[in-house]
Order: sequence, then structure tokens, then C-alpha cells
Amino acid sequence: MKRRDVILFIGIIVASIIGTKTFANHATLATNEIGDEEARRIIKKIKNNPEFSLFYEALEQADLKSEIAALEELTLMIPTNKAFRLLPKDVLENFMDEENKDALIELLNYHILPQKINYEELGESSTLNALDKQQISVKSGAIIQVENAEVQAKYEETNDLIIYKIDRLIMPLN
Repeated sequence: MKRRDVILFIGIIVASIIGTKTFANHATLATNEIGDEEARRIIKKIKNNPEFSLFYEALEQADLKSEIAALEELTLMIPTNKAFRLLPKDVLENFMDEENKDALIELLNYHILPQKINYEELGESSTLNALDKQQISVKSGAIIQVENAEVQAKYEETNDLIIYKIDRLIMPLN
């Protein structure tokens, strides 16, 4: 096993311990589209927030703009830079390596929900369908948690989109 593969594997385990578990239920993608212009606006909004710069870099590296543009509605759970820095530095670097693009896409897909979910609905949900067709758990109370990530604030809302700031990465257990 290559050193890079070992580091990536360890990173996935660490991120899984930090934040998540998954289930095998599937979601269906919406058939209408947000469109390229709206997707570019969303990406620009993320890019212009220095707290989301690592998520923006990851979106650019994974080239997920077309997947975002293909959705009718969308909820983004964006981990802060601090959340990304919970990963060991080598793991984060490996996720951003072109050779590991598939692993990066898998990671980011858990932060993209193919429907608009307002805060009240989020608090009433027990599971959400992620873009990668997996379910992620939701716990509500004084705070709302998506897997082990705490929803810290609503960052933006439009007719077709809601962006939430979260404090940890959402990762599948493999």
C-alpha cells in the first residue's frame, strides 16, 4: 500500500471518528436545474467568505459545479476552515491531490443535499438524503447536529438554496 493511500485511509478513519456514520437508503435527484448562472453565483458567494476558503478550494478541485447546477433545489452544509483543519495536514493535502479526486468528491457529496431544507424542517428531520444517495442522521435539541457536525448558523437563503455553516466535516464510515 502506498504511503499516500495509507495517509488517506487514516484520514478517512479520523474524519469518520470526528463526525459520522451513514445508512444505505437512496435519494432521488431533482429533474429541474438551478442552472449554471445560479451555480456560479453560489460558488462566488462561498469563495468570497474567508471562513469557507478550504471548502471552496475543495469544490474547485472536485469540479462539482455541474452537479450543483443540475439540482432544482439545494442545501449546502459547509464546514468552516477550522473544521477542515481538524483533519491531519497530510490527509487534507491528500484529499486535495488530483489522484484522490474521487475521495474528495465522496467527501463533498455528504455536504450537498439535493433539496432545500429550512431550519425548522432540519430540526424536525431524523435523516437527510445527501447528494451521494446516502442518508445522514440529524439530531435536534438545543442545537441541531447533522451526524456529529453542529449547525452553527444559516449563512444564506434564496428561493432554491440554503447554506448552513457547520463545525465539522460530514464523512461516511466505510
